[in-house]
Amino acid sequence: MILRRISKAIRRQDWFTVIIEICIVVIGLLIGLQINNWNETRSERAEESAFLERLAVDVDRTRSQLTAFVAEREDRLRTIAKVENMYFGDEKVEVLSELNCTEFASMHIITLPPVAVPSITEAFAGGKIDLLSEAKLIQALLIVQQGEDRLRTVIDSLSSRNPILSQKYPKAISWRRAKENVDEGVNDKVFAIGGYRMAAQCHFLETEPEPAFLSDMVLGLQMNQWYVTFLKRHLQRLDELAAVLAGQSTSSASEKP
Repeated sequence: MILRRISKAIRRQDWFTVIIEICIVVIGLLIGLQINNWNETRSERAEESAFLERLAVDVDRTRSQLTAFVAEREDRLRTIAKVENMYFGDEKVEVLSELNCTEFASMHIITLPPVAVPSITEAFAGGKIDLLSEAKLIQALLIVQQGEDRLRTVIDSLSSRNPILSQKYPKAISWRRAKENVDEGVNDKVFAIGGYRMAAQCHFLETEPEPAFLSDMVLGLQMNQWYVTFLKRHLQRLDELAAVLAGQSTSSASEKP
């Protein structure tokens, strides 16, 4: 219809009408494009908001799991340090409990804790990172992702170097069925397979220690110190990410009418 009016106006050489009709067409197109852009922006912001909600839940869950994991590994580290102090005269020699002996004998177990955050993996692998508008949040996500990759490399290195004392020194450490009653809260500190709990028995305090055993014990202590240190650093990165998410959530809430 508009094109027909423009055509008639041109034949009549009514240039004022031609200009008016063309302006109406251009303005209509601009308004249509602007509305389309608004709709796309609103859709993207809604998708970003939904993603941030999932991200916050995933980060909190991972922080909670990693905090409990670090606490267990710190308990084990304290036991290893206690035995090391006994040997080198900084503490009085005393018989280890079954639980403490098991923690000490398990010093070689250096595994990857629950550090993966599904939403962060989705952000980088699925292109969700393009939805985010906050530069500080993107930087925090990059730091956590890079930290996780670094942690995996460190754990692979530590686990390959950490000695298994019960295999190298079977006369010093042996395994048997657990005898001590363990509170429900610490059952996970004793290996359990189908209800059969195993525990270590430590004999090394009864005799003069071998120099090689002492050397491996010190090495194991150092490996576990590094292990706990790197775990704490990653937990700190997650805490910083959670703080950024909380700040963005507060800012978004204040911007709402």
